[in-house]
Amino acid sequence: MPSFDLDMSNPFPAGYTQTYGGPNQGGHVPPEWYIQYGMDLGAVGGTEIHAAFDGHVTKLDTANVNLSTGKVYGAQLFMRSNNDGVGAFYTHFNDLPGGLGQGSQISRGDVLGRVVDAPGSPHLHLALVEITNGAYQGVDLYDLFLSTVGTTDIFTVTFYQDGATPPALAGGGGPGRFGTLSSVYEIQGALIALGYDPGMQDGISGPITTGAIRAFQSDCGLPADGVVDSPTKAALAAALAAAGLL
Repeated sequence: MPSFDLDMSNPFPAGYTQTYGGPNQGGHVPPEWYIQYGMDLGAVGGTEIHAAFDGHVTKLDTANVNLSTGKVYGAQLFMRSNNDGVGAFYTHFNDLPGGLGQGSQISRGDVLGRVVDAPGSPHLHLALVEITNGAYQGVDLYDLFLSTVGTTDIFTVTFYQDGATPPALAGGGGPGRFGTLSSVYEIQGALIALGYDPGMQDGISGPITTGAIRAFQSDCGLPADGVVDSPTKAALAAALAAAGLL
């Protein structure tokens, strides 16, 4: 199969709380791609989960849909893009829409269910895989997904289908280190690179992140209100460019 582009969007346009780890982190280990390349995206129990791309369901297991503890709980859904070149695995969710099952057609943004209200750390486990000539290669788009939580942004990813080249944002250059400075995660990364301390780069806005924004604004002669408005984004971009980081 030749290379192809796939439009994607975040499963959490709203409700995201924090990350619990990405590919090859913590318990995300080989050999299964759907474990090793998992992205554990935290959300309040009951938060809607949306499909990340168009495709069709290849397997749906609801045996543990009513469980909320242990390693295996909630529904497990495998799906593929319509050309069968990309696959996804979703788990730890319930309240599935009626009629969803093997063979169902899915459109990007469709609601697949809701996050199980698991004790302590409710989250969606989402893993991606590229399928090339029958071979499965896990895909790491963790930073891209963290940078788009809380948005309905559509991003187009190129899958090269050569068994070697990692997927990247269409148009070249990959997602970039700081994206478009449109999310808390990207803003935190930019502040860290510029020597400010927004706390952990977790995509969650809090007093430490706000304090770092205010410090940057003050240093740039901007109103130090902690709000990342257009002048603040422009100043961040200019500072990153001046430091050779863009």
